[in-house]
Amino acid sequence: PYLVQLVDEEGENRDLPLLGMGAHHEWALHGPSLDKSLVRNYMWYNIAGEIMEYAPNCRYCEVVLNGEYQGIYLLAETITAGEGCRLNLRMNIKNAQASGYLIRCDRPVEEDLETLRDIHVYSERTNENKHDFAIRYPGKNILTPELAKDIELDYSAFEKALYSFDYNSPEYGYRKWIDTGNFVDYYLLNEFTRNVDAGRYSTYLYKELGQPFRLCVWDFNNSCDNYREGETAPESFTVQEWNWFLQLFMDQDFVEQVIRRYGELRGTYLSDAYMVGYIRDTLDYLGPAVERNNERWPVDMPGEHHLEPEGRNPDTFEEAVADLQTWLLARGEWVDESIHALRQYAHPSRHKQYQH
Repeated sequence: PYLVQLVDEEGENRDLPLLGMGAHHEWALHGPSLDKSLVRNYMWYNIAGEIMEYAPNCRYCEVVLNGEYQGIYLLAETITAGEGCRLNLRMNIKNAQASGYLIRCDRPVEEDLETLRDIHVYSERTNENKHDFAIRYPGKNILTPELAKDIELDYSAFEKALYSFDYNSPEYGYRKWIDTGNFVDYYLLNEFTRNVDAGRYSTYLYKELGQPFRLCVWDFNNSCDNYREGETAPESFTVQEWNWFLQLFMDQDFVEQVIRRYGELRGTYLSDAYMVGYIRDTLDYLGPAVERNNERWPVDMPGEHHLEPEGRNPDTFEEAVADLQTWLLARGEWVDESIHALRQYAHPSRHKQYQH
């Protein structure tokens, strides 16, 4: 992958439109070396864009670097602010709580551009899983220690409401802080695809001006049984165990909203016909670029078998696509039969205080 930053003659950020997308100064060029089907990130970013208020804009392209053909890449806007960015993250330096900002939850060992590492949050639950919260916007040029502290206190107030005894109280609970429908959609997209990073790594939480907290999807490279370190079978629920969802699933109303919303999405964007058709239409659009890419990066190329154990790696491009489609159909069938089992996480208890 490559990070592309556009600057002017003075080295300042320069927002420009690329491939028909809105103006932005920072872009990610993702080469799908792990995803031999080539479609996972493109498919789920765009489906998320149909369902949620915001998902990263992305376009396929073929990359030539210093005269050498590098194959198919996905150009995507990074999740941050820019002159034409669809996220309204303008920062009021005098009052962070009335302004927009973006927080990323990820591994703490990675050095990142324009990021302040280690803000301390109310719960500190993430430390158990070696996660770290970082301010992704505003960037280092305008992020003062005082401003970072204001953001830290604002975010921690949300977590204090979520992890309190009154977490589901209309007056004091989490619903005053988040767009519940957004959290439901984020959960369902990442749970349906069994995206192992969701809620732990590459997880973005943003707060626009005057708006509640919302989540943004990012990185489906490991989804749909494409996780390097082992199989993610279609018969399991996992995302409800991570970070905010661990607590949200204690609320019966939230769980019922998840179940209802799944029924709606299963009849539209998560239907078998829609997903299979989306894969077919995407590959038809790519056309001969697929052959050029696979000539540059053969599926069976030595060193390109990333999945463990070895038998999980497809031998051909056609097999990679068939594996993805087969897994999605099996996943839909299992979730249809099992979605109501999520109610177990919100089972009534006379000892509510011991849930925390």
